[in-house]
Amino acid sequence: MSLTIPTNLYKPISTTKLGSQFATKSRTATIVCQQQTSSEQSPSTLTSQLKAFSAALALSSIVLSAPVLPASADISGLTPCKDSKQFEKREKQEIKKLESSLKLYAPDSAPALAIKATVEKTKRRFDNYGKQGLLCGSDGLPHLIVSGDQRHWGEFITPGILFLYIAGWIGWVGRSYLIAIRDEKKPAMKEIIIDVPLANKLIWRGFSWPIAAYREYLNGELIDPNF
Repeated sequence: MSLTIPTNLYKPISTTKLGSQFATKSRTATIVCQQQTSSEQSPSTLTSQLKAFSAALALSSIVLSAPVLPASADISGLTPCKDSKQFEKREKQEIKKLESSLKLYAPDSAPALAIKATVEKTKRRFDNYGKQGLLCGSDGLPHLIVSGDQRHWGEFITPGILFLYIAGWIGWVGRSYLIAIRDEKKPAMKEIIIDVPLANKLIWRGFSWPIAAYREYLNGELIDPNF
């Protein structure tokens, strides 16, 4: 027994036509979706940007208007000398030591007067340390801050610049004196026995040694070309 299926009962589906219809519909749907998204999201995006800008503006105004509180301890491990118990203890010890030695002399004697003057100087020194805002460690001694902090320039930067200026002034005056006497008949004697009038004149000129050194550097006279 055999079963035969007639071929005219089915109709093949055109894949090309079906694919083209689906492709056309998908492209149309994509275009419409993009247009709707751009038209619907643009107002919301603008609104969110305005909200973010307003929040940032409000936050910045709050931060700028907030008062700046001074730091209680700017250097770790150090405290202001005026608040340091070790600093006060060291002051009392030094004054007590001087006053104990004062008992060995008569009240109006020269050594007693000298010790009293030293006691007053010691009190002023410790008082100035506290007023100048110096920082003390656990040993009760002031510590110099050399990190370049502008609040502590008076401790190291300013004295350092002053030291360099004075040292350069002394060296420049000595150099000028040696140059001035090198054409003398006996320059070695002028080094042993100083020509005081010449030295005084050069000392006053030496106050402007940075300008004079820069001028000689530009003219090529600062360094001897023979060396």
